[in-house]
Amino acid sequence: MIESIKTKENTDNDIAIITINSTQNNTLLLAKNLQGKHLGITSLGLALKKKRGKRSVAMGAQLSSEDIANKLIDLGYSRLYIKVKGCGRGRESALFALVSSGLIIEQLMDVTPIPHNGCRQKKSRRI
Repeated sequence: MIESIKTKENTDNDIAIITINSTQNNTLLLAKNLQGKHLGITSLGLALKKKRGKRSVAMGAQLSSEDIANKLIDLGYSRLYIKVKGCGRGRESALFALVSSGLIIEQLMDVTPIPHNGCRQKKSRRI
């Protein structure tokens, strides 16, 4: 009996990776397991049930992250790795909803791409 409890603690079957892609117009949340299998995807448009509307609001990001957290709880996941990308309005509110959902957050990473040298500058003007 003790051996089965130890093996259950060591398995990573209850870890999900959530990627939050936050732009100025929308916030997308993608959940997958450690093997890369997609568990669920949601956005503000799916959470608000409208084709058009205010997809850039922070409250919609909170609703969509609560929705994906409920899906993960139903599937039996209890721990999360979170990757955040972008600098939109729904970034912090989506994180706040995931923290308050009751799931354990193991790791939080910011994977926003940063330019190392930037674009090539214009040539200097010759007169």
